[in-house]
Amino acid sequence: MRGLSVGVDVGGTFAKIGLVTPAGDVVRSVQIPTDPRQAPAEFVRRVAGALDGWRYDTLGLGLAGGVDADSGTLLFAPNLKRWVGFSFKREFERRLKIRAVADNDANVAVWGGYVVGLKRKPRHVVGVTLGTGVGGGLILDGKLHRGATGAAGELGHVIVRAGGALCRCGRRGCVEAYAGTYGLQRIARRLMRRPPSPLTPKALAEAARAGVPGAKKVWDEAGTWLGLGLSNAVLMFNPDAVLLLGGVARAGRLILDPVRRVFAAQPFREPFAALTLSAPAERDWGCVGAALLSREAR
Repeated sequence: MRGLSVGVDVGGTFAKIGLVTPAGDVVRSVQIPTDPRQAPAEFVRRVAGALDGWRYDTLGLGLAGGVDADSGTLLFAPNLKRWVGFSFKREFERRLKIRAVADNDANVAVWGGYVVGLKRKPRHVVGVTLGTGVGGGLILDGKLHRGATGAAGELGHVIVRAGGALCRCGRRGCVEAYAGTYGLQRIARRLMRRPPSPLTPKALAEAARAGVPGAKKVWDEAGTWLGLGLSNAVLMFNPDAVLLLGGVARAGRLILDPVRRVFAAQPFREPFAALTLSAPAERDWGCVGAALLSREAR
């Protein structure tokens, strides 16, 4: 099969590798340990080994940290500190003899959601990735907007409550501290007498749908704080669409409805009047987006 690309979504523990069609379908996948204790060139070697026998034209990489997209160099990463300063783009191109790109993991996931989930129809999109943490990405005039240093779109660290809950970034009151997985867990322990075990977003969603006392309130609170953060982004960037991705977004209306209520309550109506809010069906958006991004400037 021709026209295929590889997407690599690099987490602190595992890296997901997917063979992706131009339509965004993952036709083959594998997972390998990230092992950030080893040199980054060794990681590239192991990815290349996992791709033995695959046929593909380009490769994209999503990294949890700041990335210089021009050079594909990792600038900072809390869980990949030994890899900072390494150009993944250069090393993959040298080893595999193909075009490669590297970018922030939230940027590539939002790009995948934009291309596949929204079919590129809106020109301006604010996207968030809702998982353990909360990341974000911006599509402005149909292009991924990275900002002056590649750090644009850090929507998870917009403060929605001064002096609020402690975020893992070190600040207080960030969106992530309320709408990321650990934020949901904190709220659940406060509002529910018997939170589900294990305390995961999936279990919380099932509990809410089953009418377990307090579970719906957890989603209402988390979604309200998320809605406040997103409303700030809407006022700043005036997007056509807001896109929610990631494991927490699988809760569907449980998280979407409180966000919609916040949007509906905003007195400055114009930016919200024609805005669409969606959470497309979950897939490996990191792999999909990285693969599709690698095909953009061929």
